[in-house]
Amino acid sequence: MSRRPSKRDKVKMLPGSVHPTSHSQSEPRTEYNVPGRPDFVDECVSDDRPVPATAVLAVSPERERGAPRLRPAIARVYLNLPPPSPEMRYFGRCFAYAYITPAGAACKANAGAAIHGALPDVPFQLLGPGHGADKTVRFATPKGREAAMVMQPFALEGGAAVKLVREGETSNVKRIQLDHLALVALLHYPKELRNEEDIRRNCQSFGHLKEIDPDCFAAPDLSPVRIVVLLEDLRYTPHQIRIKYFADPRFRHVVPVKIVKVWDQSESMDANGRYIPMFSAAQAATVPS
Repeated sequence: MSRRPSKRDKVKMLPGSVHPTSHSQSEPRTEYNVPGRPDFVDECVSDDRPVPATAVLAVSPERERGAPRLRPAIARVYLNLPPPSPEMRYFGRCFAYAYITPAGAACKANAGAAIHGALPDVPFQLLGPGHGADKTVRFATPKGREAAMVMQPFALEGGAAVKLVREGETSNVKRIQLDHLALVALLHYPKELRNEEDIRRNCQSFGHLKEIDPDCFAAPDLSPVRIVVLLEDLRYTPHQIRIKYFADPRFRHVVPVKIVKVWDQSESMDANGRYIPMFSAAQAATVPS
């Protein structure tokens, strides 16, 4: 979902680019309108850091009391995980997940016998349910698993059957696509949390942090922090991030979240598929993908 910049955006554009050139730390005057956004998400500073002096008592304003507040239907966390090691990739290729149909079949205990009958020379171990499947099958080698994949489905008594799927293909796996970038302003952001790790954690409920405006690190306390976030859906971006503190949960910071601009991720990639920073390449805090 993207739109062409308008005169109201107050953002100067580079020729042939969607990147703004302004680095102003003032509060954005306009906001990208996205219906259906949750009113807020809760985050917590989980270590024993002292509560900043600018935190306020976590008491709902009078206008909020008794009024319904829109929160995310499910908790989402977008993590930048490192790629698995070669050993872990090999280990994962040894697993398959068995679905027995029809769902009410009474012969689920015979799944192992059916696989062994078709592949008597392929060693495997039949484990309990996992990842939405009726049984988990651990083969001795990836080659054994692929041999079983070729031979399936395996027939059971009464017309039932066993079907295997690989890791990552189970019914509980949802493939998502993060293909939009957004320039987001975090307003009234406390200086004590103005670092890459805390900013990433406070934004992980709605997207992947890609970049931080370096000007924000020297800006006055509670001034806006501008970031670029890779998003699945703009509607998951809350209107507020409410940051509580483990050291004293009575206090919090309420950080309004403004979506300033949105564009397709492809417009920020070079010919080699590498991300082009919005802010100065020499100064920007760009988060590794």
